[in-house]
Amino acid sequence: MKVRQHKLLDHPILGYFLLALFAMLVISLGSYLDSILIDLFPALSNGNLESGIGSAVGAIAALAIFTLWFRPDFSGCLSTKGFLTGLLMLLPLLVVHYTGSIVSWHQVGTGNIFLAFVAALAPGFGEEVVFRGLGVANYMRTIRSERQIPVIFWLSSIVFGLIHLSNILAGGDTVAVLIQAPYAIGVGMALGAVYLRTGNLWPCMIGHFSLDFTEMIRADLAESGGVMTGIAAGDWLTMVAAAIGAIWGLYLIRPKYRQQIMDTWKKKWS
Repeated sequence: MKVRQHKLLDHPILGYFLLALFAMLVISLGSYLDSILIDLFPALSNGNLESGIGSAVGAIAALAIFTLWFRPDFSGCLSTKGFLTGLLMLLPLLVVHYTGSIVSWHQVGTGNIFLAFVAALAPGFGEEVVFRGLGVANYMRTIRSERQIPVIFWLSSIVFGLIHLSNILAGGDTVAVLIQAPYAIGVGMALGAVYLRTGNLWPCMIGHFSLDFTEMIRADLAESGGVMTGIAAGDWLTMVAAAIGAIWGLYLIRPKYRQQIMDTWKKKWS
């Protein structure tokens, strides 16, 4: 069966950025739900951290629209297949990162755990859909050679990292944000590799959500709305975790596994 064609999305790189913008638009529309929920349930906001439920709903909606657009050619990227495998692949990153977050709790204190949970839904789900979910899936639809796989791996990781520089405009500490950018690239490399290997976005969304959740429990990030305003002792451990993620991501997509990656996505785009 012929895969549905689209003049703009058939260009792998242009398609990546167009789909990122599309996902951002849908997620921003979903965020209006958060305003409604906060009005109904004030406990969903403390003025700094706010509910990300609407953004998460918007992210899932963007995935659904993308899947329906290419129906029946695309089988989707949310399934049980590969879910546990993907989470196990992320363990080297997750365990060290959680340790760093716990160290930071002891140094700077903790905030509202419930608010940290609902606030982390926005980046956990939203950023995965924007920077990996749609664009990577579309890229894998368009390529014909396993030699092209590293391009989307690096593109999605670097764009994900560099976008965090915008936190300077949100009032973040310049040094902390400049450190956060390469950190995000390393984390993105691990998440991107897992998505490429499994074709399943659930492990990436759950893993990403859990990292932001454990960080937003910190008192300083709770007070700043999740923006880095300084560097805690645990941040150096999370940087180590990001370095591990970068190395591990490269290992997961090394040439030995690239045909397997191609086969996984061929099944997705049958």
